This record gives sequence, C-alpha cells and structure tokens, in this order.
Amino acid sequence: MASKPLLATLLTAAILSGCSANNASQTPADTKPAWITAMPSSSYMIYGVGSAQNTGDLQQAKLAAQESARLALAKQLNVTISANTRIEQSATEKSMQFHVDELINSQVPDIHLQGVKIEDEYISADQQTAFALAVFNRTEAAMQTELTIRALDEEIAQFRLATGGGKSGQLKKAVALKELLVKRSKQNRYLTQLQAAPIALSDAVRAKQDEADAVINSISFSIEGDTPAHRKVRDILAKALSSQGIKVTTGEADFTLKFTVDWQDMSKANTFYSVAESYLVVMENGEEQAHFNTKVKAASGYKDTARSNAMTKLANKLGTQLAQFVVTGKS
Repeated sequence: MASKPLLATLLTAAILSGCSANNASQTPADTKPAWITAMPSSSYMIYGVGSAQNTGDLQQAKLAAQESARLALAKQLNVTISANTRIEQSATEKSMQFHVDELINSQVPDIHLQGVKIEDEYISADQQTAFALAVFNRTEAAMQTELTIRALDEEIAQFRLATGGGKSGQLKKAVALKELLVKRSKQNRYLTQLQAAPIALSDAVRAKQDEADAVINSISFSIEGDTPAHRKVRDILAKALSSQGIKVTTGEADFTLKFTVDWQDMSKANTFYSVAESYLVVMENGEEQAHFNTKVKAASGYKDTARSNAMTKLANKLGTQLAQFVVTGKS
C-alpha cells in the first residue's frame, strides 16, 4: 500500500497534468467574424465590408478600412438602385420653364447618404489587415425622407404666388416655388434609391406646379439695338432666344433687352477674325434690372462668315445669361 504522502504527490501531479492538457486545448484561435466572408443580409439594413493593409500605422489602417466599408455600402446601394430607377427623359421641346428647371436643379444640392455607422471592426491575427463593417438603416432613412416630403408638400400647397406688381416680383415668387418643387423631387428620388415607393404629387401640389410654370412661360421680351446697323444682331439674338423657348416679341413685353455691340475685324495668314463685345441691359418699366457683358471671337476664311459666326456665338451666350437672370433676378 502506498503511503499517504505518495498518494498526495501522485494526485497533485495528475491534477496538474489534466489542467495543462485543458490549457493546451483552449489556446485562443483567430476567431474571424462571419461578416468578413459572408455579407450579412436584412430586409431593412444595408451592409458594406471594407479592408485596408497595415503599412506601419494600425490606427490609419483602421480608418482606411472604415472608409472602404462606407464606400462598399454606398456602391451596393447604387447597384441595387440602378435596376429599379427610371431614367427621366429630357424635354424634347424647350421652354423658359425648361431652362429654369435646369438651372434650379444644378443649384439645389442632391441628397447624400447619411446615417451610415461602423458596426464592427476586426484586426487579423498577424496585425497586417484591418476590417470594418458599415451598416445603414434603410427603413429608418425612408421614414425620415417621407416626413420631409410631406412637410414640403404642405409648404408648397400653402404657397401664394404674387398676382400683382411687376413681372419681376411674380417671377421671383414663381422661382421660389420651383425651388421647393425641385427639393421635393430630389427627396422623392432619394426615396426610390432607398427602395421605397415614391410619393405621388397631390392635386394641390400639382396645381401649384402648374401655376409656377404658367408664370415662367408667360414672360416676354422685346429687343432693342443701339443703332439700326445692329438690326441683324437683333434678329440673330431674337432667333437664338426663341430657339431656346424664350418668348420674344416686337410689341409690348414684360422686359426690354437693350444692347450695344463693339466690333473688331482683323486678318492674319488668309484667316479673318471677328471679335464682338456686347453690353446687355434688362429693363422693366424703364428701370434697369440686370446687365451683362459678353465677349466672343470667331474665325473663318471669309470676312462676312467670321462676323456672322461671332454674332451667332454672341446671341447664344446672351441667351444663357438671360436664363440666369430669370432664375436669380440679377446678373
């Protein structure tokens, strides 16, 4: 029979041996998150996974991975959207309303993706690669966007256009209303990007849109040159503006366009150059509302053609400036 001290020694050795074996089997492994190899899916959330190499600054690598995840999320959202977004056709027949819509669309900022969060991060066992998981609550964003559209609809429906006073005052109010409508349109487009159903225009909002368009499309202009010699310039300008859907009349008009033109003709190496510099003043009831300076240059092998080309370029530039005046009310 073994002595008690010997039994105690053997028992202790057995326990220590068992603990050592357990510790060996429980050595922590590199537990890589599932989202690195399999993108999470959800009916109301959008995910993006990003990674970045650690080139010596781990914190910088983590930040780069976060940005990569955000970009991956946005790209996935765009890919999802592209199959469901209807491409809007441009107007086939231009009008003053077309130019106003085009300019306001360029001035009203687009809706950008907001509310993206970094939900999880992971550093590889060798510390060489940083990973990040970005998440975006699409349902919550859609609900907030719907609330914004409803608020805009209420503001538009209650908008009162100016009925009296000068045309510039009516125009200013109409453009302000169009800005609200463009904001609503961009919010609605963002809503479809979130895979939510767009909110149709109510009868009240559509009626306000028609009122604003009617005011803008009714604007008329008459054109006066500084000398009879510039009648041809006047005719070309009138034609250019009319081709852009701008109403030009020889009778009574809302605005009068007065212009002067200075010409310089020169030739070099069998090429004729024509330089035209104009000064255009927009008048309403005898008062100046805006003015524009424009300078153009054209060339041709023929003197008359060079001048004609310069006049055409001049008219096109003045037409663009006039559309800018309609939207901003200033030069």
